[in-house]
Amino acid sequence: RLVLRCRQDARVRFAKMRSDVLVKIELLDQKHVQDIVFQLQRFVSAMAKYHNDCHTVMKEAVVFPIEVDLSRGTFTYDTSNQFNDGEDEEEEEEVEEAPERVNESQMGDLISTD
Repeated sequence: RLVLRCRQDARVRFAKMRSDVLVKIELLDQKHVQDIVFQLQRFVSAMAKYHNDCHTVMKEAVVFPIEVDLSRGTFTYDTSNQFNDGEDEEEEEEVEEAPERVNESQMGDLISTD
């Protein structure tokens, strides 16, 4: 009888401690949710403030039109050192073949007899 009573007391204590732990876990989870919401609100408000500050600074700065004084040789390129891998020629051939395919498809039947 003593052993059975000890087992029963142990079960009761275990059930009580288990329910206490479950309550604590639930409270901790709620606290984490509240903390995440608070941190996200702080982040959003900081980003909004940063955006507004940037907008006010950029609104006052006049950066356009940009005037650049370039010499005549700026856009003159030396074509002797350029690499040519032959892809341009292949692309030109494909472009020339494409109209032929279109003409062939236009010659066929418009209504399928399948």
